[in-house]
Amino acid sequence: MKKHRDILIIEDDEDDREILQEIFRDLGYKNKLVFFHDGVEALDYLRKPEVEPFIVISDINMPKLGGFELRELILQEEIFMDKDIPYVFISNAQDEQSVRQANKLSIQDYIHKGSDYNSYKERIKNLIDYWKENINSFTSSGK
Repeated sequence: MKKHRDILIIEDDEDDREILQEIFRDLGYKNKLVFFHDGVEALDYLRKPEVEPFIVISDINMPKLGGFELRELILQEEIFMDKDIPYVFISNAQDEQSVRQANKLSIQDYIHKGSDYNSYKERIKNLIDYWKENINSFTSSGK
């Protein structure tokens, strides 16, 4: 079932990766977490035909290939057309321009990391629970 597949997290900051690992450990989800330090690594991985993650969670500001640029490439490449992968941005940026740019890229959510661990954990929980409940409603093949 698709809702048990890997969760891809693209995050260049080591501290932020550790916080996300702790959040997912606290929440007890069984999905394997697959971390990438930048968009280039993630894109290479996602291009593999057999890779169909449950969800992609991506930071925006990263070296080499930022989150916005990565998302644009994913939207343009035919290999991703049938994968039906929810795509979510996480960021410390809350400015209107960043949110507007993210929304233009057909994302499924935009989560502000913030500095409050419990609030961040609750936003991640709500995100994952929503997609675990609804993922098959949004996929053409019901995987």
